[in-house]
Amino acid sequence: MPQYYYLKRIPSADRARVVANLERLMAQLDREIPDKDSEQTLLLGTWNIRNFGKVRRLPESLMYIAEILSRFDFVAVQEVVDLDDWYAIMDRLGPDYDFIASDKTHHKLGSGGERLLYLYDKRKVQFQNIAGEIVLPIDMLITADTIGEDGGQLFEGKQFRRTPFITAFQSGWFKFDICTVHLFYGSSSGNKLQQRIQEIDRVADYFADRAEDAKKTGRSLILLGDFNIVHPDHETMKALKRHGFRIPKALDRPTNLDLTKYYDQIAFMTDDATLNFIDRKTKDLKKANAGVFDIFGSVFRDGDAAEYKAEMHKKKGGKGKTGAALSKYYKSNWRTYQLSDHKPMWVRIKSNAAGAYLEKLKGD
Repeated sequence: MPQYYYLKRIPSADRARVVANLERLMAQLDREIPDKDSEQTLLLGTWNIRNFGKVRRLPESLMYIAEILSRFDFVAVQEVVDLDDWYAIMDRLGPDYDFIASDKTHHKLGSGGERLLYLYDKRKVQFQNIAGEIVLPIDMLITADTIGEDGGQLFEGKQFRRTPFITAFQSGWFKFDICTVHLFYGSSSGNKLQQRIQEIDRVADYFADRAEDAKKTGRSLILLGDFNIVHPDHETMKALKRHGFRIPKALDRPTNLDLTKYYDQIAFMTDDATLNFIDRKTKDLKKANAGVFDIFGSVFRDGDAAEYKAEMHKKKGGKGKTGAALSKYYKSNWRTYQLSDHKPMWVRIKSNAAGAYLEKLKGD
């Protein structure tokens, strides 16, 4: 549960409004996200939080982000830049949470100097002291950029724009190796689209090589994050699936704000029992095993632009705007830098395998 005394730092003139917003957000989360439990399941999410730490967020925005993150046991977060605001989020989450982050990818790679990050509830999840970044072997490099030789053969290519981040965790009986990504967008066509497809293909191919070893040790492989996938039938999705990763049917839904793109994904290479559990469909959101949360359903709503007029006028893009122009700027730009332009995607995974283990012992 977040540390709500941080609300005292909200100016008194705004506090009642912010508290009302937070209460509305909490009620929405209560309706739409399953309750966290201590032993049976793991609530795992992924969220690209737009330019986090690079642009100034209001104190209330940090509170809303912390409230959303607190509803999950484990979240992969993309697009974190500087960590000052992230430490402010950790303060608001309290002592039960911890995180591990990658170093910044060098800005000369066109990455924006971003980090990838895992947030986890220490009461449910244990970091297993293994972390690394994917460095492609020379024969898997992406597009023509640099030249190297290997065994007398000439290869051309480059590494990922933002290096994928791999770690090992365990929750209850559920052991998993997880890789989070924020892959190259480039363009919607031409060579830069092909680079995007190649990045998706390479990370899935590289990570899938661990499948046999993972199976022997009872571990699951999870590949998740912002793949910049266009559509389930697009070549970008085929590049993810062709190496054996499967995406639960319940996650076949867009995650951008206008519901047109399927950028974010959670893909598994694991046993069928786990995937069957995830794929169960229900109209009762509290019993659902997967979903996408609408971040603007309760805070920074479409009709709330007038409340933030003064803040928007401080920005270059909002300066001098009024009426419909200001409202458009608010909905399509300003509020996405307060929360994000992506929605969190989540799954609920069965983490208690005691019954299956005991049954297996009967036959041994």
